[in-house]
Amino acid sequence: MQQESSRIAAGKIRVSRAKRMVTLTAAGGFLVVLGLARATHPGSAAASSSSPGKLSPPAALVAQAQLGSTLSAGSIASASASSAPAVQTSTS
Repeated sequence: MQQESSRIAAGKIRVSRAKRMVTLTAAGGFLVVLGLARATHPGSAAASSSSPGKLSPPAALVAQAQLGSTLSAGSIASASASSAPAVQTSTS
């Protein structure tokens, strides 16, 4: 009987160690994935040395601004019953 209880105790110790190893491995893997996610996220990643320090607008936009805008001043129309859009609804 003494030998059987020592085998059970030894088995419990092995199971406890195995659980601890699984827990530590899972926690380590989680931390690695968390670190990789933070390092590769565009909002938190450091700017690369190849990226320009100052952004410049597209050339077409600059050319249009130099020529002058072709947009005219807008106006706000008053709301009237005749200008309401025609909407058709149906039920099935």
